[in-house]
Amino acid sequence: MSEQVTFLNMFPDYEPPEALIGALSQAAIAAADIDPVTRTVTIALHGDNYMPLRLLEQVQKEVATLYGLNKLGITATYPAEQLTLMEFDEIMGLFTAQDSMSRGSLAGAKWEWERNTLHIYLKANGKDKLQEAAPAVIRRLQEQFATPVSIEIHSGETLEGQALFDAMEQMRGTILTDMPKVVISEKKEQPAENNSAIYGKAFKGKSTPMQELNLDMGSVIVEGRVFSVEHKELKKRNAWVINFAMTDNYGSVQINRFMENSEAKPILENVKVGSVLKVQGRLQINQYDNEMVLKPFAIMPGVMEKRQDNAVGDKRVELHLHTVMSNMDALTNTEEAIKQAAAWGHKAIAITDHGCCQSFTDAMHTTEWKKPKVAGTDETIKVLYGCEGYYVNDVDDRIVVHGKQNMAFDDAYVAFDLETTGLSSRNDKIIEIGAVLMQNGQELDRFQTFVDPEQKLSKETTELTGITDAMLYGAPKLEEAFPKFIEFVGDRVLVAHNADFDTGFIRAACEKLGYAYPFTSADTLVLSQNLMPQLNRFKLDVVANALSLPEFNHHRAADDAVTCGLIMAKFMEKLQEMDIHNLQQVNPVMEGLRSKNQIGNRHARHIILFAKNQMGLRNLY
Repeated sequence: MSEQVTFLNMFPDYEPPEALIGALSQAAIAAADIDPVTRTVTIALHGDNYMPLRLLEQVQKEVATLYGLNKLGITATYPAEQLTLMEFDEIMGLFTAQDSMSRGSLAGAKWEWERNTLHIYLKANGKDKLQEAAPAVIRRLQEQFATPVSIEIHSGETLEGQALFDAMEQMRGTILTDMPKVVISEKKEQPAENNSAIYGKAFKGKSTPMQELNLDMGSVIVEGRVFSVEHKELKKRNAWVINFAMTDNYGSVQINRFMENSEAKPILENVKVGSVLKVQGRLQINQYDNEMVLKPFAIMPGVMEKRQDNAVGDKRVELHLHTVMSNMDALTNTEEAIKQAAAWGHKAIAITDHGCCQSFTDAMHTTEWKKPKVAGTDETIKVLYGCEGYYVNDVDDRIVVHGKQNMAFDDAYVAFDLETTGLSSRNDKIIEIGAVLMQNGQELDRFQTFVDPEQKLSKETTELTGITDAMLYGAPKLEEAFPKFIEFVGDRVLVAHNADFDTGFIRAACEKLGYAYPFTSADTLVLSQNLMPQLNRFKLDVVANALSLPEFNHHRAADDAVTCGLIMAKFMEKLQEMDIHNLQQVNPVMEGLRSKNQIGNRHARHIILFAKNQMGLRNLY
């Protein structure tokens, strides 16, 4: 059963209004529709507690702004007992959606719930029009609360002639009294135009989000950070093509204009990568590449809101950070990273580049000369000097036997192989189990079954295994097939080629179906690497060919299992020649055999090393 996703799981960076924190943390997402082209998201929520529409509309706007969406739509459903908590303004909105004149009829009305029946007591008339709209409102309420609903509308005074005129005048007067007052300020003398513009004249106005830019807008103002500068000099014309790109972290725009040398000079001198600018210009199509660009009229210094860390309590310490010195792996500036961590209140930060220490000098200069203070304190941030190394275990990483059960080489064992939908024992499924009972190089019994994965096979799986959806039609599910495999194995040792992979799926199946995992396993892949170091590759078919075993249908479980069993028989003969006669004697001799193999064949793993003191820092260098 898939895990329930709540609204705050989907939007983890959003902090909802206090009145909705509890409701949104429990509200489950029943469905979601995401359109990456239009950047719109529509979700259906189911919550245990009613959330007023006015607050949900606030959530829609805030989440859309936070995640750079053009639109977020939310529809919500609730249990039947929440029906009577619905705000009347929201119900009024359902009526006015059917007939805009309903608002006037419902003005001043009183309402109350009697179980699932809503009684509306009108102040005046308008009952007939409201009753026409009522069926649609009832359907909407029934969909939202999954319970029968009825609405009874009670007329108030039926006014006519002068009485109706007087009532309307009174209502108009009340509305005018309640309207917010418009303050008309006196026209003030405009301040002198400031000369802070980098290019053109200083200007004022609201910036347009870059993701919303389109040619129909014409003249616009944008504000953002420069991330690319590619000016081109036209020496023969004594001119420049000014060309740079800006982003507001939600969209980007190219700034492009032909200028004479003297006109271009202030832009050439002041616009750099990292500059924050505010640009006023006109959107148009660039005739050379047919892309939309902004032709600037004026450029001023801009402001971009800095990202804040508002987490309460002790701040985390980053223990794994790559800088520009980690070749092809990071673009982080060492000084900027340290200053940012200090600004967020982090007391320390680690530098752990891939296999190098070149960024240490920049880190030391930053902390010793510029001394960035941890936010809210007088302490200088501490740098932890480290390195991400490459660790190769040449002692005990390639274990042949996993488990404590012993077995003489003339005892029976079960060689097996699985075909699966993928490589993850947690997320992928078994589609075929093949196993053979072997003793002294002879096949005694065989077990083979397809397994219904309860999903369609991918094209890649079919191409690799030769198994199709048609072949799996009617096959037993794992709950039926796996117990039969367990019964076939009994208390014998398991043998597989790359046993970690196959036994990983067996462990996962045992966990899912409630079985213990008592098996001891032996890996013919590791044995082949140590007993046949002359081979460059150790796939099942390569090892089988090297041992002159019969050809077989590779990537079919039963055939692979037979070949694996025959390989194990051959290796047992080799081990007996080395005076090794049972399974538990194998691992201790692997260390000596391992030296014959190239260390380059080992799987290198990453390891984080830190200097504990000055001596450690020297040793790390």
